[in-house]
Amino acid sequence: MANKSLKFLMVLNDMAWFWSHRLPLAHAIEKRGWTLNVVAHRAHKDEKLKDSNFKGIGLPPLGRSLNPIPQIQLMLAIYDIIHREKPDIIHVITIRYAFYTGLVTRLMGYKPVTFTVAGLGSLYTDPGVKMKVMRKIVLPLMRFAFGGKGKRIIFQNPDDRQKMIDTQIVKFENTALIRGSGVDLTEFPFSVYEETKEEPIILFTSRLLLEKGITDFIEAARLLKNKGVKARFVVAGNIYPDNARSLTKKQIVTPHDEGIIEWMGQVEDMPALLKSSMMVVLPSYYGEGVPKVLLEAAAVGRPIITCDVPGCREAVEHEANGLLVLPQCPTDLAQAIEKLISDPQKRDAYGKVGRKRVEEDFHVDHVVEQTMAVYDDLLS
Repeated sequence: MANKSLKFLMVLNDMAWFWSHRLPLAHAIEKRGWTLNVVAHRAHKDEKLKDSNFKGIGLPPLGRSLNPIPQIQLMLAIYDIIHREKPDIIHVITIRYAFYTGLVTRLMGYKPVTFTVAGLGSLYTDPGVKMKVMRKIVLPLMRFAFGGKGKRIIFQNPDDRQKMIDTQIVKFENTALIRGSGVDLTEFPFSVYEETKEEPIILFTSRLLLEKGITDFIEAARLLKNKGVKARFVVAGNIYPDNARSLTKKQIVTPHDEGIIEWMGQVEDMPALLKSSMMVVLPSYYGEGVPKVLLEAAAVGRPIITCDVPGCREAVEHEANGLLVLPQCPTDLAQAIEKLISDPQKRDAYGKVGRKRVEEDFHVDHVVEQTMAVYDDLLS
């Protein structure tokens, strides 16, 4: 396969995800001599893509509402792109785009197609009545979308794979388990945390969505501040006004102005921020794949506190490289943070174990090799 020039279509939810999570894979595709077309909202206007050998193809915005019109427009656009470009292989990343592209390719009879389910999102975790109704409608369509020959579904954790096997969405033989999108260990080098007279940074970094546990982090910070614990509770991440599950600007600015947290917005130099932090906290109860920030934190040698839920527990072994806490429990979270603040020896031990785990299981080169092997299997 390495010597044959193929046209490759990579479909993603947005370009930020491509640059942060999938660039090493794109370079491996390019190294094969394959032509890579990146398909995402505003991909055709991405300036960095214009300076690369990758072609950007735009998609219409999808948004987060259940309005069927944007969903139909998206599927028509995907159909048009596939019909026009005639790719030799397609890789779709994130479950929503995998679902829409799966429907289109199944109806077209198009193959081979690889899907990466980077977490199940709220599909299986939201207990609300609306989502229960949606599941009854969507699950049969997902069986159709992911079915047929010439399909491979990559899962990032075994819990998600088992859930979709149990609900008969996929068959085991059509799946692969590749844990996360990998970490570049040269970009995130190990460093020993240096104690100073300054208050330590307890870092939360993620999209500011409710399911990512941001309100639990804020409440835990409030509890610890009221208790007199000396620490800086830093939040790095953006709000998303178009997402109903995002914090509003007022909701994040208010605790910032009160001195409970320090909101930094989007941070570009994540390795430097991780190095300056004492620990990383992500109390997510979202349907994660494997949160990349937890792997990056482990690579740098920082202990992690996260929730005992699928995806997060792939990155953290309790009391080995971090602590697992109850989801949606700020009290439990505050106790774990205070425990690690007061125990430098344990933090140091957790950091070393975390780095070793990333080197052995989550190195970006391993992830790329495994993904390319899936392509080769499909193409053969």
